[in-house]
Amino acid sequence: MLKGKTKSAYGAIALASLLPSVALAQEAQQEDAGGIADIVVTAQRRSESLQDVPLAVSALDAQRIKEAGFRDVEDLSSTVPNLNISALWGTSNPKIFMRGIGNNNFNQTAESKVAVYLDQVYLSAPSGQLFQMFDLDRIEVLRGPQGTLYGKNATGGAISVYSKKPGDAAEGYARAGYGNYDAYELEGAATLPLSSTLSARIAGTWSKRDGYVTDLRNGSKVNDADQWAARGLLRWQPQSGVDITLNIHGGGSDSTNNNSAHRGLFDPTQAALGSFVRLSPDQIIARQGVDILGYRDPNPDPYVNTYGTDTFAKIDLFGVSLVGDFDLGGLTLTSVTGYEKSKRHVLQEGNGAPSTIFTIDWGPSTFESISQEFRLASADSESFSWLLGAFAFHEKGTVNNFYNLSSVNFALGLDAFDQAYTQKTDTLAAFAQGKLGLADGLHLTVGARINYEKRSLDHSSFGTTAAGVSVLPGPLFDLNLEDSWTEWSGRVALDYEIAPDVLGFISVNRGFTSGGFNTGAFNDPVGAARTFDPETVISYEAGVKATLLNRRLRINATAFKYDYKDLQVFTFTPSGLQFIENASNAEIQGIELEVQAVPFRNLELGASVGLLESKYKNFVRSVAGVVEDLSGNRLIGAPNAQFNLVGKYSIPTALGDFWLRGDYTYTGNRYYDERQLKEISSEGRTQNLNASVGLTGANDRFEVSAWVKNLTKEVNIIDILDVGLFGYQNVWYNMPRTFGLSLEYRY
Repeated sequence: MLKGKTKSAYGAIALASLLPSVALAQEAQQEDAGGIADIVVTAQRRSESLQDVPLAVSALDAQRIKEAGFRDVEDLSSTVPNLNISALWGTSNPKIFMRGIGNNNFNQTAESKVAVYLDQVYLSAPSGQLFQMFDLDRIEVLRGPQGTLYGKNATGGAISVYSKKPGDAAEGYARAGYGNYDAYELEGAATLPLSSTLSARIAGTWSKRDGYVTDLRNGSKVNDADQWAARGLLRWQPQSGVDITLNIHGGGSDSTNNNSAHRGLFDPTQAALGSFVRLSPDQIIARQGVDILGYRDPNPDPYVNTYGTDTFAKIDLFGVSLVGDFDLGGLTLTSVTGYEKSKRHVLQEGNGAPSTIFTIDWGPSTFESISQEFRLASADSESFSWLLGAFAFHEKGTVNNFYNLSSVNFALGLDAFDQAYTQKTDTLAAFAQGKLGLADGLHLTVGARINYEKRSLDHSSFGTTAAGVSVLPGPLFDLNLEDSWTEWSGRVALDYEIAPDVLGFISVNRGFTSGGFNTGAFNDPVGAARTFDPETVISYEAGVKATLLNRRLRINATAFKYDYKDLQVFTFTPSGLQFIENASNAEIQGIELEVQAVPFRNLELGASVGLLESKYKNFVRSVAGVVEDLSGNRLIGAPNAQFNLVGKYSIPTALGDFWLRGDYTYTGNRYYDERQLKEISSEGRTQNLNASVGLTGANDRFEVSAWVKNLTKEVNIIDILDVGLFGYQNVWYNMPRTFGLSLEYRY
């Protein structure tokens, strides 16, 4: 069905190209009384207007970020078409899916297929991707493969977060908030000019909230939050054409935010007789099943459960970056140096029930990375401009996990497994991109990147007692693996200025995601020895960007089609085995539309729409002698439809502007397993409505607001893990309704 929609989208894009000249002619004589502000982005590693970039890019400036109440990368799902982010493990392991591409692997080495950058530094460890969403200049979300300028692991796209830099004047802000669940929030920043060439900016945030799930075991509240983050920037501009910024940042979290609800899978009558028979999907959803120990959750309320043990999730982060831009007289040299360190320790209560089937002590794990990028760019030119670059990256990850399964040792033969591994990654890349003016308003962009990566893994696992004492004469396995890959990515694009403020473009892109090892195979010697190769994607895109009606209307539309080869699929089998394999090819196609409008000065409207069709191709899998043909199934985490509506209305008064803002998000049904099972899905559409009201003072010095999230108290399933061997599912739900007050002072 989407094939027809995609063809219609290309037609709509062509039709849109005929409209601007008429609209602009009608509005040419009208006075501009406050249109849509322009946003300058660096999506192509040089400063350009968002509307001049021939890419599918969503950009949010500081004002829009603040108004939307963003606190972490997860909040972007409500704004960017075909983007879905869930943080069911809190800050420790977010799952990011863009245009149906993502990674549902929950192990510590699970690299996202959507690259995340902080001030141009690549954040490889998932545990470090949610902390720096405060005091920002802008966020840029690049949809589609970005392999040329952003490198590996950007097959889905790239998210770039940019901190606000210190200027030459003293200014800052302080904000405090309080909400239900005894939620506190403090945030502030200040710029301090130190001399005519040196300035500093310090910023920080702290938030604490009680849990929203009641544990009937002791009456405590779980899924709470307690985290902080801070940043210090030192900017040196010793002369014209030299701009150097030192960024020191860190953060921490101590919470219990990975507790799920329990749902049994087995027929209780048969289980009582020692025969474990899986119920029908509707019976499982109706909570009629029991797990392997015979437990069924008697409470239908997803926010009231009984757990067998306490849990925790602790994250500590530290990073340093040094970014310098140097004008060499017609050329600009950019150096980006980064160091990132993350520590993660999570205790997971396995099945969300009082009869604890197992616990997993994830960690402590430590990931350290250092990266260096150099770019040399020509001056902007309509005739020809170019960029050359080189990139080097090294990461070392050390992990220790302990799996306690003593309650079900009859299933696996051992009480526990003590796993340890160290993974090292070295990456080298060189890239180039050029833009050539072919005719008036017509440009050709060509880019390419060559990437070499080498990985090594020292991986061992021991069978032990619940106390950690080894019960085997040696390790279950002790492996030393090494592999390397050389891959290329590239881009060819044509863009044409159809009319003033109207840009059309077509492009072909190639991207890839790096290969690796099966570190999740803690109890599987055969699976642990397997490696998987890079996956590759060819993307075909066409789009139009139009700013109309005297800058009162902006419409950006894109249609795309992906051809995937050697798609990496993470599989958690019914018998409890974990592995990643190059299991399938895949095809994805879709349409995206973003609209902003200012009908009159005091009303701002926005909308985004994403339509998606995805399917596995040639996906036949054999597990434990059972052959499954999964060809034609929809990709994990890929809804067929998603849209967002947002509006803000302001009333100017002598005191300032009173305003009301609301945003609504709809997301279609998503499957959380490649088998496309009804009982492992969001069980239909999910939706969310947020609203806020406030007063911004006439001098813009203060602002007071009241806000509510999930106004209609929707109960949405955001992820499911099906543990068929032990007869249960972990089911994670969204947060219930939250509300609060916020006060901000700016100077």
